Amino acid sequence: MEETKSYWKLIGWLKKQKRINVVTFYEEVPVNGILELETIDETRRQIIWKNDPKLLPVLKYERILFFKKDEEIFTLSVIAYDEKEIATTFPEVATEPKLNRSYVRVKVSPEDDIKVMIENKELKVEDISEAGIGITGKKEDLFQLQIGKEYEFLLKIKNEIMKIKGVVVHKETNTAGIKITDISLKDQDKIARYIMNRQREIARKIFMFKD
Repeated sequence: MEETKSYWKLIGWLKKQKRINVVTFYEEVPVNGILELETIDETRRQIIWKNDPKLLPVLKYERILFFKKDEEIFTLSVIAYDEKEIATTFPEVATEPKLNRSYVRVKVSPEDDIKVMIENKELKVEDISEAGIGITGKKEDLFQLQIGKEYEFLLKIKNEIMKIKGVVVHKETNTAGIKITDISLKDQDKIARYIMNRQREIARKIFMFKD
């Protein structure tokens, strides 16, 4: 983040606030916590916070914390932590708009995967929400997908097969994101039910980390 007046105004705001609400994500499920400011080291560009026990189980796996000021979202990268304190970097403007999502997204369980059949190619679903899916596959399988084009595809969750339409909204070498544009209410309910059950699985896993 550039060293501008607004940047140091943000640091001043943190000093004044003394505590902020933060969110991290475990398998795309949000985990909320509160950080209490202890010290700001402007030379090393590090911030020491009092740790929140609710964050401890997740920090082993996720090291990015999100917080919001006004309508701007910022991230803190965790440098080190223990049961009492967290050391983070100075804040950066968030490039991943997770806090602004309208729908809950979850990562698909590796033990119970979801498949999608699109353009005669079977691809793996990496994450899913009621609004869209993230898919992974070989470069040659994803190459034919065009950003902005609507496709008809089959989504298989457990033994349920759903016929859905969606638009490719982004694509990289081995991944792509599809926004759902046409789905029956019945199939939408099936996806919502899967997400709810998956959230429970993830919540149980987070609880187990505490032991």
